[in-house]
Amino acid sequence: MMRRTCLVVWLTVVTGCGGAWEVEKVIGIGAPPELVWNVLADLERYPEWNSYSPKAIGKLEVGEIVRIEAHLGDEVRHVDNVVLEVDPPRTLCWQSQNWYGVLVRGTRCRYLEDGPNRATQFRHYEIMEGALAGVVEWIYRPRVEKGLEMMNADLKTWVEMGVKRDSE
Repeated sequence: MMRRTCLVVWLTVVTGCGGAWEVEKVIGIGAPPELVWNVLADLERYPEWNSYSPKAIGKLEVGEIVRIEAHLGDEVRHVDNVVLEVDPPRTLCWQSQNWYGVLVRGTRCRYLEDGPNRATQFRHYEIMEGALAGVVEWIYRPRVEKGLEMMNADLKTWVEMGVKRDSE
Protein backbone atom coordinates (compact mmCIF):
# COMPACT_ATOMS: atom_id res chain seq x y z
CA MET A 1 0.00 0.00 0.00
CA MET A 2 2.84 2.38 0.84
CA ARG A 3 4.44 1.85 -2.59
CA ARG A 4 1.13 2.63 -4.28
CA THR A 5 0.73 5.83 -2.26
CA CYS A 6 4.30 6.89 -3.03
CA LEU A 7 3.74 6.22 -6.74
CA VAL A 8 0.58 8.32 -6.77
CA VAL A 9 2.29 11.23 -4.97
CA TRP A 10 5.29 10.97 -7.30
CA LEU A 11 3.03 10.97 -10.39
CA THR A 12 1.23 14.04 -9.09
CA VAL A 13 4.43 15.97 -8.52
CA VAL A 14 5.97 14.93 -11.86
CA THR A 15 2.87 15.43 -14.01
CA GLY A 16 1.43 18.42 -12.19
CA CYS A 17 -1.94 16.65 -11.97
CA GLY A 18 -3.98 18.56 -9.46
CA GLY A 19 -6.77 21.07 -9.50
CA ALA A 20 -10.35 19.89 -9.84
CA TRP A 21 -12.77 17.98 -12.02
CA GLU A 22 -16.55 17.80 -12.08
CA VAL A 23 -19.24 15.31 -13.02
CA GLU A 24 -22.95 16.02 -13.37
CA LYS A 25 -25.69 13.55 -14.26
CA VAL A 26 -29.31 14.64 -14.64
CA ILE A 27 -32.48 12.56 -14.85
CA GLY A 28 -36.20 13.30 -14.89
CA ILE A 29 -38.28 11.46 -12.30
CA GLY A 30 -42.06 11.16 -12.66
CA ALA A 31 -42.87 12.26 -9.11
CA PRO A 32 -42.79 15.53 -7.15
CA PRO A 33 -39.59 16.52 -5.31
CA GLU A 34 -41.15 15.69 -1.92
CA LEU A 35 -41.57 12.02 -2.87
CA VAL A 36 -38.09 11.80 -4.38
CA TRP A 37 -36.64 13.45 -1.25
CA ASN A 38 -38.36 10.93 1.02
CA VAL A 39 -36.53 8.10 -0.75
CA LEU A 40 -33.20 9.93 -1.00
CA ALA A 41 -33.19 10.91 2.68
CA ASP A 42 -34.09 7.45 4.00
CA LEU A 43 -30.54 6.09 4.36
CA GLU A 44 -31.67 2.87 6.05
CA ARG A 45 -33.52 1.79 2.91
CA TYR A 46 -30.62 2.38 0.47
CA PRO A 47 -29.97 -1.39 0.18
CA GLU A 48 -33.47 -1.80 -1.29
CA TRP A 49 -32.86 0.41 -4.30
CA ASN A 50 -29.34 1.88 -4.52
CA SER A 51 -26.89 -0.39 -6.36
CA TYR A 52 -24.08 2.22 -6.40
CA SER A 53 -24.14 3.01 -2.67
CA PRO A 54 -26.16 0.22 -1.08
CA LYS A 55 -25.05 1.08 2.42
CA ALA A 56 -25.34 4.51 4.04
CA ILE A 57 -25.07 4.98 7.79
CA GLY A 58 -25.40 8.27 9.65
CA LYS A 59 -27.60 11.30 10.16
CA LEU A 60 -28.58 13.79 7.49
CA GLU A 61 -27.86 16.82 9.66
CA VAL A 62 -25.28 19.50 8.93
CA GLY A 63 -21.96 18.58 10.53
CA GLU A 64 -22.85 14.90 11.00
CA ILE A 65 -20.95 12.04 9.34
CA VAL A 66 -22.54 9.70 6.80
CA ARG A 67 -20.53 6.59 5.92
CA ILE A 68 -21.13 5.37 2.38
CA GLU A 69 -20.23 2.07 0.79
CA ALA A 70 -19.51 2.98 -2.84
CA HIS A 71 -19.34 0.28 -5.52
CA LEU A 72 -16.86 1.50 -8.12
CA GLY A 73 -16.97 -1.36 -10.59
CA ASP A 74 -15.22 -4.31 -8.95
CA GLU A 75 -13.89 -2.12 -6.14
CA VAL A 76 -15.81 -1.29 -2.96
CA ARG A 77 -14.84 1.86 -1.06
CA HIS A 78 -16.01 3.04 2.34
CA VAL A 79 -16.09 6.83 2.53
CA ASP A 80 -16.90 9.01 5.52
CA ASN A 81 -18.65 12.23 4.51
CA VAL A 82 -19.50 15.31 6.52
CA VAL A 83 -22.96 16.65 5.72
CA LEU A 84 -22.69 20.21 4.39
CA GLU A 85 -26.27 21.08 3.44
CA VAL A 86 -29.70 19.58 4.01
CA ASP A 87 -32.60 21.57 2.56
CA PRO A 88 -35.64 19.28 2.18
CA PRO A 89 -36.88 18.64 -0.47
CA ARG A 90 -34.33 20.52 -2.59
CA THR A 91 -30.67 19.97 -1.69
CA LEU A 92 -28.42 17.38 -0.06
CA CYS A 93 -24.63 17.88 -0.05
CA TRP A 94 -21.74 16.18 1.70
CA GLN A 95 -17.94 16.11 1.45
CA SER A 96 -15.52 13.20 1.84
CA GLN A 97 -13.54 13.20 5.08
CA ASN A 98 -11.16 10.24 4.89
CA TRP A 99 -7.40 10.34 5.56
CA TYR A 100 -6.65 11.47 2.02
CA GLY A 101 -8.81 14.58 2.40
CA VAL A 102 -5.75 16.79 2.57
CA LEU A 103 -4.75 15.54 -0.88
CA VAL A 104 -8.14 15.12 -2.55
CA ARG A 105 -11.71 15.59 -1.44
CA GLY A 106 -15.00 15.09 -3.18
CA THR A 107 -18.10 17.18 -2.64
CA ARG A 108 -21.33 15.58 -3.84
CA CYS A 109 -24.64 17.40 -4.10
CA ARG A 110 -28.07 16.31 -5.20
CA TYR A 111 -30.49 18.97 -6.38
CA LEU A 112 -34.21 18.31 -6.76
CA GLU A 113 -35.87 20.85 -9.04
CA ASP A 114 -39.45 21.18 -10.19
CA GLY A 115 -40.04 19.63 -13.58
CA PRO A 116 -43.14 19.64 -15.80
CA ASN A 117 -46.32 17.89 -14.62
CA ARG A 118 -45.25 17.65 -10.95
CA ALA A 119 -42.11 15.75 -11.94
CA THR A 120 -38.60 16.23 -10.55
CA GLN A 121 -35.45 17.19 -12.37
CA PHE A 122 -32.78 15.37 -10.30
CA ARG A 123 -29.24 16.72 -10.66
CA HIS A 124 -26.40 14.69 -9.16
CA TYR A 125 -23.20 16.74 -9.06
CA GLU A 126 -19.70 15.96 -7.80
CA ILE A 127 -16.50 17.96 -7.76
CA MET A 128 -13.11 16.47 -6.85
CA GLU A 129 -10.51 18.96 -5.68
CA GLY A 130 -6.97 18.88 -4.38
CA ALA A 131 -3.41 18.01 -5.27
CA LEU A 132 -4.32 14.46 -6.33
CA ALA A 133 -7.55 15.33 -8.16
CA GLY A 134 -5.95 14.66 -11.55
CA VAL A 135 -4.73 11.23 -10.51
CA VAL A 136 -8.12 10.37 -9.00
CA GLU A 137 -9.76 11.51 -12.23
CA TRP A 138 -7.46 9.26 -14.26
CA ILE A 139 -8.21 6.24 -12.05
CA TYR A 140 -11.86 6.76 -11.05
CA ARG A 141 -13.73 9.20 -13.31
CA PRO A 142 -15.39 6.61 -15.59
CA ARG A 143 -16.48 4.58 -12.55
CA VAL A 144 -17.80 7.65 -10.72
CA GLU A 145 -19.75 8.73 -13.80
CA LYS A 146 -21.23 5.26 -14.18
CA GLY A 147 -22.05 5.15 -10.45
CA LEU A 148 -23.93 8.45 -10.55
CA GLU A 149 -25.86 7.25 -13.60
CA MET A 150 -26.69 3.96 -11.82
CA MET A 151 -27.88 5.71 -8.68
CA ASN A 152 -29.99 8.16 -10.69
CA ALA A 153 -31.62 5.32 -12.65
CA ASP A 154 -32.17 3.28 -9.46
CA LEU A 155 -33.76 6.28 -7.73
CA LYS A 156 -36.02 6.97 -10.71
CA THR A 157 -37.16 3.33 -10.92
CA TRP A 158 -37.79 3.02 -7.16
CA VAL A 159 -39.70 6.30 -6.85
CA GLU A 160 -41.78 5.73 -9.98
CA MET A 161 -42.63 2.16 -8.94
CA GLY A 162 -43.86 3.54 -5.62
CA VAL A 163 -45.97 6.20 -7.33
CA LYS A 164 -47.46 3.59 -9.65
CA ARG A 165 -48.13 1.22 -6.73
CA ASP A 166 -49.76 4.00 -4.70
CA SER A 167 -52.05 5.00 -7.57
CA GLU A 168 -53.41 1.49 -8.12
